[in-house]
Amino acid sequence: MRWEEVLARTDIVGGELETHEDGEVFRGPISKVLTGKGEIRFECRWMAKMDKKAGGGWKKWHIQHLQITADMSPPSDIGNGRISFNMPFLGLAVIFPKGGSKLDPTKVEGLTREEY
Repeated sequence: MRWEEVLARTDIVGGELETHEDGEVFRGPISKVLTGKGEIRFECRWMAKMDKKAGGGWKKWHIQHLQITADMSPPSDIGNGRISFNMPFLGLAVIFPKGGSKLDPTKVEGLTREEY
């Protein structure tokens, strides 16, 4: 699978991005995908963080984007419309398509209704 195939899909924006980095999980709804100079930037309306090691719940996170170098993070189809890719030195990311798995914003501490 190639990034051109993924980015041509109409169900990425409106879906969700989830990353797993050293025991922490970040997740948020994708609002925009930007490309240029071999890079891909996923922007989210909001992001939440959960520290799996601490056993805590979801909390609002201040970073609302993820940028990768396309050729260093090739995508893989993992079924049900989901796409995964590795982020060198960071961890794993999964794109959930629009209409798929979704984090309930009411379960995110610190996130206001206006931010949904």
